[in-house]
Amino acid sequence: MARISKDPEVRRKEIVEAAMQLFREKGFAQTAVSDIVRKVGVAQGTFYYYFKSKEEIVFAIIQLSVSAQAEKIESIADNNRMTARDKLTKVLGEEIYSPSQYKMYLDFLHQENNALHHQKLIVAKIHAFAPMIAQILQQGTEEGQFQVEDPLEAAEFILTGMLFLFDQGIFQWTDSELRSKAKAMEKMIAKLLGVQLKLTKEP
Repeated sequence: MARISKDPEVRRKEIVEAAMQLFREKGFAQTAVSDIVRKVGVAQGTFYYYFKSKEEIVFAIIQLSVSAQAEKIESIADNNRMTARDKLTKVLGEEIYSPSQYKMYLDFLHQENNALHHQKLIVAKIHAFAPMIAQILQQGTEEGQFQVEDPLEAAEFILTGMLFLFDQGIFQWTDSELRSKAKAMEKMIAKLLGVQLKLTKEP
């Protein structure tokens, strides 16, 4: 019988999906490359054709997840029909916390022993999202809505605070604590930008 050769992207996706399932079930450290290839039903050499290590799989999924969110934020930043304030409210109030289509693959990052990879996900988001938020801040400043001297640094500061403080994989806040901190963060961002903002929703 002739050997069936799969499309490289299909095979790569199979390896990624198998790896993420095993990472969730067994933990990242406890999952060996041999476990992954056994689950997919391929030779170990096939794995190394696509990935040099398990870490590369995690990085690939992080990049896919961040890119999917970044596309949505970019579409908002480039929308000529929205004011800068509306753009910022939508991005900070909704989009940076929107679950990615790859969320199911990244849930294992919230496990305590995967803290380093979890931090890499947050850092990747800051690097990807900050330039687009800076674009919005620059637009708002030019329009007289905001008062921001350093848009990129302001965007990085805002994202770092929000993504770390409100990450339930890092801090286990109660609902009451989350609401209180969200309102405080809203006030701080408003002062930083010199504008009134409403990012939180009343329960």
